[in-house]
Amino acid sequence: MNEAFTVRPATIADYDQMCALLAEVDELHRVNLPWMFQKPAAEPRPSDFFERLLENDDSELLVADAGHGLVGVAMALLRQSPDFALFVTQSWCVLDNIAVAQAFRRRGVGSALIRAAERWARHRGANWIELGVYEFNEAARAFYQALGYGPVSTKLRKPLNVDP
Repeated sequence: MNEAFTVRPATIADYDQMCALLAEVDELHRVNLPWMFQKPAAEPRPSDFFERLLENDDSELLVADAGHGLVGVAMALLRQSPDFALFVTQSWCVLDNIAVAQAFRRRGVGSALIRAAERWARHRGANWIELGVYEFNEAARAFYQALGYGPVSTKLRKPLNVDP
């Protein structure tokens, strides 16, 4: 059964539900990268964090609302190229967070959120949209690639405080 949902801009009234959705993604990261992520003692995204995003013209919080509650959230941030002669002057969008409730995955919620973020970014003159995804998250990587996202660079890391 495919339950209907709509994508809309978030409001501060969505705060608790957005935090709950993002907590699912946070847990996935903690489980798979425990050396990097820990369970915080308090909500890691206080309400004033969301308030600043909602008030800023260079950010957009989008939610997927199924009527009885939120089933997805996406955070889009507009960025500008550095003031350095080597860089082409342009702006782009970073899809900083996207979360879809486990029960609503593979129902078009994530695609709808991303398309809405792309429209928002295009409307603001962004030249591209980018996102980060950890290597362990094969399902997310396949999802993003199916939507036309491809790698631009690779981040490499070498632990220094490890016994040989």
